[in-house]
Amino acid sequence: MPPRHPRPKKLNKYDNLSKPQAEFDFHDKGLLRESDMRNLADEFLEECERRKLTKVLFITGKGLHSKMGMPIIKPFLKKYLQGLPFVLRVYEGRTDRGGSGTLEVVMKF
Repeated sequence: MPPRHPRPKKLNKYDNLSKPQAEFDFHDKGLLRESDMRNLADEFLEECERRKLTKVLFITGKGLHSKMGMPIIKPFLKKYLQGLPFVLRVYEGRTDRGGSGTLEVVMKF
């Protein structure tokens, strides 16, 4: 009897449509003030606009290593992004993309 090969994972044919086109990771950026977070996000979003990307992922982390053990970047970033005129939607990333340590952003340019 020939050896059995594991079945390939069944793919959702629509999964690719929802994947972020780029990501920005706030890890290893050091201690950030709100102005730093805003500037980093703006630079990334400007690049996304130049590339005509409409869905991106921000990796914020869960805040487990912050001084108070509470997230700082994610709440600030979510509020900031929701106030931008070209942002259609901001929501917590899917579990397989980092879940509560991420934000997915849908934009119109």
